[in-house]
Amino acid sequence: MRRAKIAAALLCLSLPVTAQATEFQTPGAVGMGGAGVARNNGALTAYWNPAGGAFNETPFAMYAGAGVGARGSDGLAENIDRLSDVNFDNVKNFSSNNGPTAVGDMVKTITVLDDIGKRNGNIALNGQVPIGFAIKHVSFGVYGNFEGYIQPKADILNILPTSTSSTPVSVTDLYDAVKNQTYTTPSGYFSTEQLAGLAAKFNATLNDPFKSQQLAYAIDEQLKSSGIPASTSYDSLTTTLIPALEKDGANTFNKNTTSAMTKAIMYYEVPLSYGHPFDFGKFGKLGVGATAKIISGTVYQNQVLLVNRPGGENISSSDLVDDITKNSKSSVNFGIDLGALYKYDNWLSVGLVAKNLNSPTFDAPDYDVPVDNDPTRTTIMHGEDVKLKPQVRFGVAIDPYSWLTLASDLDLTNNDTVAPGTVVGSSVRSRNFGAGVEVHPYSWLRIRGGAYKNLAESNIGMVLTGGFSLFVLDVDGAFATDTFKIGGSDIPQEAKVQVAMSFTF
Repeated sequence: MRRAKIAAALLCLSLPVTAQATEFQTPGAVGMGGAGVARNNGALTAYWNPAGGAFNETPFAMYAGAGVGARGSDGLAENIDRLSDVNFDNVKNFSSNNGPTAVGDMVKTITVLDDIGKRNGNIALNGQVPIGFAIKHVSFGVYGNFEGYIQPKADILNILPTSTSSTPVSVTDLYDAVKNQTYTTPSGYFSTEQLAGLAAKFNATLNDPFKSQQLAYAIDEQLKSSGIPASTSYDSLTTTLIPALEKDGANTFNKNTTSAMTKAIMYYEVPLSYGHPFDFGKFGKLGVGATAKIISGTVYQNQVLLVNRPGGENISSSDLVDDITKNSKSSVNFGIDLGALYKYDNWLSVGLVAKNLNSPTFDAPDYDVPVDNDPTRTTIMHGEDVKLKPQVRFGVAIDPYSWLTLASDLDLTNNDTVAPGTVVGSSVRSRNFGAGVEVHPYSWLRIRGGAYKNLAESNIGMVLTGGFSLFVLDVDGAFATDTFKIGGSDIPQEAKVQVAMSFTF
């Protein structure tokens, strides 16, 4: 109990510091809730905390692995897939001769675009290939990291189609498209109150309760199989589409530039690290360390139109994932890390690491953007260079028994990710707090469990972690308790898997 209270008090000393960087990746510590700063990381010392080298006594250690992960939030992937099923010709050139289907395609499209803009969902991908070595106080290796994001840039101004008479589409045009079909009962998609609200909105223009009800019922029928929540459609109709129709404004859907902004960085670190010990006798031992590393980075950036694409084809969320690395630029820089690790009486470890203190920067590529809201014309824009700004992490590890380790880490920096925030108006931040437990009853068997939470993003839930080591094989994974939709399926908001081989002698 005394040891647990000391560790808890040390964690409470952690205060947030504003900074920007890529996310703090967690090779070799996924199963422990991402906690590794205060643990003696052996072959991964050069990545986690160079001060750990002060306590490495084994002649040689090696770690080689690979991991992949993905994260997403509602509002982007499922909406992109909904757009992929729309006939945009019905939206660009609205004709009442195309019947209720034209109304359905228009309402679906504008509802989806509106929802993309309001929810601002995202998709994130990450990967790691860590290869590390340690020879007593010296550690080195090659650490490959990938971080990529897809975020939307919604255009909800250019949303109205052009009617066959080259005049702005109105509520009357919508009714003319459905008037030849009689709707006697609603489909059950909208509630009775929502249908009444829509009819009242339409009646302000049509001035005919029967026509207004028929139009509301027709839209209800068209949306019943859309997969769009009724509350989302109702909100979009009443706050975006109907007001736009009543304004009798320009018909500019053919100029809509709703896009997905993609941004990623892949970088390889080649570090050389040294940790030096200081022995304070009964007051414990302190290790301090430094890492110098060469970093080769490739930055990817692009703007992908979701509507009005040059070839006329629709795009799905899986297509976007495939396209994320199609436009790139590479450069080389260097980085400096510093760390400290204090150990007391062989049961308590407290660590602190500061990475990329010199803020190494990597050049972004140029990419095409639409000119004056015209998807048929583009100009060249220089991408956002990626700066790996300093990030600081604090950690505590406790070994109350020879067979049990408890550990916890907290990011002290509120880290900007590589997400294209300045382009779309908001970014995604990362500031993780994680903890885990490892049971190691034998030298050849270790079982891990834990959890972590991104404190900087309220829409991302808790992530559970676990793993095991069997002889030289390490397997770890993580999955979020909350889900989001992609390709019509519910998947965890975040998921990771990591496999490695490690040994010492």
